[in-house]
Amino acid sequence: MLACIAQASTAYHVPVPAIERVMTAAKHASGIGPMGVPAQWLPVLGAYGFPVATVRKHRCWGIAAGTWILAVERMYQGDGTPSLGAQGHFIYPSALPSIPQRIVQYANQAQAETGVPASMLLAVAAQESGFDPNAVSPAGAQGLMQFIPATWTHYGRGSPFNPEAAMLAGARYLRHLALEFHSWPLVLAGYNAGGQAVRNAGYRIPPFRQTQAYVPAVLAHYRQVLARLGEHP
Repeated sequence: MLACIAQASTAYHVPVPAIERVMTAAKHASGIGPMGVPAQWLPVLGAYGFPVATVRKHRCWGIAAGTWILAVERMYQGDGTPSLGAQGHFIYPSALPSIPQRIVQYANQAQAETGVPASMLLAVAAQESGFDPNAVSPAGAQGLMQFIPATWTHYGRGSPFNPEAAMLAGARYLRHLALEFHSWPLVLAGYNAGGQAVRNAGYRIPPFRQTQAYVPAVLAHYRQVLARLGEHP
């Protein structure tokens, strides 16, 4: 067991104490395997190379999957430990924020104009800004869809802090990437790291930790949006 924890820690750059704390909390909570992996993560794990049946049955694979999710969700506080709920149970912060109805409306409008699915647009917005039209990142990305000024000049009109304009610009950018890459994982990688980074990586997800975490996190949000809106992939 200790060897499994050490291996997962090294592979996914998650501190051993964080893994152990999740495992302790998982003993008193529902979920799959030693780390209490939520069932809604299984399709995402399968899409990214985890043998789901083995994750369910074997402790080492369960630890690897749970640790990977920790890395993906970047769910650490300043002291490097994951969050615990009021009852002492570990909380996977993969729950989708409340989606303002006007943001859903803007996503539907953008889908009608560009063909990019509204559910994917909402998943990107959830990951980028948590549906906050006024968000500004430390790197200077702005608005609902977190455009840097140089990219906004190509795809945006007006202000990136206008959520309707931002949603449409995000849809235009995603459509541009989709016409080249024909794969949602690669499209999302391009949105995060830039299309050239995907090309340089041989049309694979670039070997950047942030991007490799970003892609499955957005896909997880996408499934949650579909469930929230009562749709199917």
